This record gives sequence, C-alpha cells and structure tokens, in this order.
Amino acid sequence: MTRRTPRLVSAALAGTVALAPLTLQAPAASAAPATAARTASTVRDVTVDGAVNVRDIGGYTARDGRHVRYGAVYRSASLSKVTATGVAQLQRLGLSASVDFRSQLEVGMSGADKLPAGVTPVAANINAFSPTLLTMVPELLKAILAQDKPGEFMALSYRGFVHDPDSRKQFSAALKRIASAKGPVLYHCTEGKDRTGVMTAVLLTALGVDKTQVYGDYLRSNQELADQNAAELAQLEKLGIDPALVEPFLTVRASYLDSAFDQIKKDFGTFDAFLTKGLGIDAATRAALRKQLLR
Repeated sequence: MTRRTPRLVSAALAGTVALAPLTLQAPAASAAPATAARTASTVRDVTVDGAVNVRDIGGYTARDGRHVRYGAVYRSASLSKVTATGVAQLQRLGLSASVDFRSQLEVGMSGADKLPAGVTPVAANINAFSPTLLTMVPELLKAILAQDKPGEFMALSYRGFVHDPDSRKQFSAALKRIASAKGPVLYHCTEGKDRTGVMTAVLLTALGVDKTQVYGDYLRSNQELADQNAAELAQLEKLGIDPALVEPFLTVRASYLDSAFDQIKKDFGTFDAFLTKGLGIDAATRAALRKQLLR
C-alpha cells in the first residue's frame, strides 16, 4: 500500500487553498445517489502490490441492455510505488497503455509509473487547480465565502476539469485512445478518485450507463481508500491538524461530481454537446467506444 506523509499532504493543502483562508469546520454531509446496481460481488478490484484503488470498470449496464466489457479499461491510483510483484500483476492485465493524469509537479514528487515492458506510458498532465479557475469568479467567491471551504474548493476543481480547455484536451485524448486501443487501457491520477473519477463518469455516461451506476462507481473510492485515509488522518491529528480540514481532500462526495455535471450544463448545455464540442468526440468515435466496450 502506498503511504502519504503528513508533510506531503500539508504541502498539497497549502498549494490547494492558498486562494483563501480556511476555517477548521467539519464538512457538511452530501446526499448521494443510491448505491450502484452492480453488486459488490461483481465489482472487480484488481490487486497490484504497491498501488491502491485499482479497478476494472466492466460490468455496468447500459441503456440498451448491453454491459460494459470486463478487461478493457482499468482505473487506479498512482503506479509510482508499484513493486516488482505489482509489475508482474500489471503484466497479466495485458495493458496496451497507461494514461497518467498527474501534474508534472506530482510526478516529480512521487516518481514515474512502474510499468511492465511493452506498456506505453502516456503523460496527460492535468492540474487539479489550474489558473483557468481564476476566471470563474462566481464559483471562486462561493468557495472563498463558504463555511466548508475545503469542500467548496474541491467542487471548484471539478468544475475546472470541465471548464479548462487543457483538461478537456487530456480527457479527450484518453477517450480516443480507448476507442482505438488494440489492448486494455489503464488511466490514473494520484489517488484515483478525482481526475480519474471524472474521466470514468464521462466514459460510462458516454456508453449509456445511468447516473445511479456512474455515481456508485465514483463513490466507491471512499471504500477503496478508507484504511489509507484513516491512518493518515490519525497521523495528522497527532500533529495538531484538525481532520475535518483535511477529510474533504482525501475523499469523494456526490456533490463534487454534481459540480462537474453542472459545469457541463453551464458551458455546453447538454452532455452530448460536451462530448462533441468540449471534447471533440464525434459520432464515429463514440460508436467506436461503444463497439469496443459494450457487449
């Protein structure tokens, strides 16, 4: 299991919330959609020594009754600490490519992916708090003035994934790679929950998977990361840092993903327009995705 040090978390928080002062206030609860229709027994966790939150996204049901194919797309947290055993486990997946959404700073701090020979590493740097967010004045002011500032800043970052052209470019390239892939594709960020979560939500929605299942997959990261987060929050509390301040950064909330979908509506009107105008996914590419991933 990968371990994050309090020093690294504190540094990340400092960079994340430098735009506004934070109050040490517990986050408000977020109402979440019902659990995904796919049962726990059909969720395919993948064991990779040295990595967490590694999952096959197969098994969900699309509107036309077909199912997302197993063994075609994987999502995960960082692969920079994968052991030799973990590399062998990745080898068995037969991956054609690993798309890394981490920023250059994150890669520099924690290291490059440890991948099997023959897997193409793809740098798809996405800055979770890009300068584009500064142009979103109403949402920025809301985050600054909110009681739950950490949660609002996380929601703001999700809006940025949609609003920022550079972020959309990376998501678009990943979707096109999956549509034309000759073998399974894995994508990840640092914890496999935010950028990876949005990417998965967009992909599953494009395949016709309903909202309940999309949110169920997204929220599963809280279960996948629970032990790691509990250990880290306990460490931070010993250092005098209020866990309520940090928890919103370590977990996912339905309201975060709500913000991404709301920004899609604000910027593009509909999800289909977001795919075509925002991501450059034409009808042929969308058909290729469905052919590749649905059975």
